[in-house]
Amino acid sequence: MDVNTATAKFDLTLSVEEHESGLATTLEYRTDLFERETSRRMLGHFQTLLEGIVADPRQKISHLPLLTETERQQLLAGWNDTTTAYPRDQTIPQLFEEQAAQGPDAVAVEFAGAGLTYRELNERANRLAHYLQKLGVGPDILVTLCLERSPELIVALLGILKAGGGYVSLDPTHPPERLAFMLTDTGSPVLLTQEKLRLKCQAAGAADPFQIENRKSKIKNPVLVCLDTGWDAIARESLANPAGGVTAGNLAYVSYTSGSTGRPKGVCVPHRGVVRLVRNTNFARFGPDEILLQLAPVAFDASTLEIWGALLNGAKLMVFPPGTASLTELGEFIAKHRVTTL
Repeated sequence: MDVNTATAKFDLTLSVEEHESGLATTLEYRTDLFERETSRRMLGHFQTLLEGIVADPRQKISHLPLLTETERQQLLAGWNDTTTAYPRDQTIPQLFEEQAAQGPDAVAVEFAGAGLTYRELNERANRLAHYLQKLGVGPDILVTLCLERSPELIVALLGILKAGGGYVSLDPTHPPERLAFMLTDTGSPVLLTQEKLRLKCQAAGAADPFQIENRKSKIKNPVLVCLDTGWDAIARESLANPAGGVTAGNLAYVSYTSGSTGRPKGVCVPHRGVVRLVRNTNFARFGPDEILLQLAPVAFDASTLEIWGALLNGAKLMVFPPGTASLTELGEFIAKHRVTTL
């Protein structure tokens, strides 16, 4: 006699009884955790499993089916049909220059009450790019930078990419041992920094890795460039967009893992990877009406979404001041500057 207790003793209970006519199954479930349709689907999977066993008893367990043909089609074809068109053959500088041409007077970067328009950012990055190219920077040449959050940081990133190189960010708050390892591991021929961080870079051994021969580089003597005190020389370069000679498959940046499982590893990211992340996507709103907060260290890959999600879509990049903020300070900053995406 079936007795309905109206109470589930466990979260999920499958009872199977053997009768002359076959197996009788009952699935009892906790309604706080499972919906009726979910439980019916579980029983359907069990039935599919049994049918698969009967169809070929010699199958390996790992080959037995659980999904019905309709579910399999939905999972593999319906839900997996996520392909969208995006500018897969364009680079970060090309897409930024398109935005600068479409909205040259729109604010691209704002910091401490001052802003750079798309035209101004493009021209400053162009000057730096021409300067770096004269130093030998080109496709797949890595340029390290050690800068605090600032407009100069954004100019540096864009300038490196426009020169054709890839960037590697050294977080100024990281221990000297980690900075020294990254400098040595990349063999970068150029380091961009600020005068106040020069000593920290030198303490990390910035001069030593520059002696490493980089066969791709035309640079004979390693160069350390302070963007603040050395800008007068950079400012004499051309305002025109440089020919970087890179393709979507060339290196955009290298981001290092934490090293918690051993030796930190440099992960190489091409232009196409960045473009796929921030263009023609639907997981967040990107466009001229958005304001994205630049908060993550550039050594952390979350900054990729912040910086290029804004600048490759005509949005404003709001740069948070250097240092670590409390949640209260962060909340006040977001409200004050009407940040839409963090």
